[in-house]
Amino acid sequence: MSYKFLEHTSDIVIQAEGGSFEDALQEVAKGMITQMGSKKARKKEKMAFEIRQKETREDDVVAVLTEIVATCESEPFTPAAIKIKKTSSGFFVEMSGERKQPENIIKAVTYHGLKIEQNTEEREDKEGKERWRITVLFDI
Repeated sequence: MSYKFLEHTSDIVIQAEGGSFEDALQEVAKGMITQMGSKKARKKEKMAFEIRQKETREDDVVAVLTEIVATCESEPFTPAAIKIKKTSSGFFVEMSGERKQPENIIKAVTYHGLKIEQNTEEREDKEGKERWRITVLFDI
């Protein structure tokens, strides 16, 4: 599991990989909170919420990440760590951090350039290993 920032002229693009859709989504969220200032936040408090599953995976990505941004700005809350788990009805998001305004504001999570890829990597033992990749553009 990992994430990386891709070059863009004016916004932020994060590409993340994981062994499941949820793992890749969590990695994108980790990259996003890094941009918001997570490295300067301490794990003093927890905040959690659930997002109902949407019609498409693209809608799930945008809904989960948008709710994280909205929660962090409205509380205010700067997350230092984040966990995303799949539930029977959607996604459970748990953040630990501290109550202070995020250092960098994300204006929007966009559908522009949003890409979700699923593939199976073949290994030497001929068994496939599922891999997911999510690429998201954030308006800053």
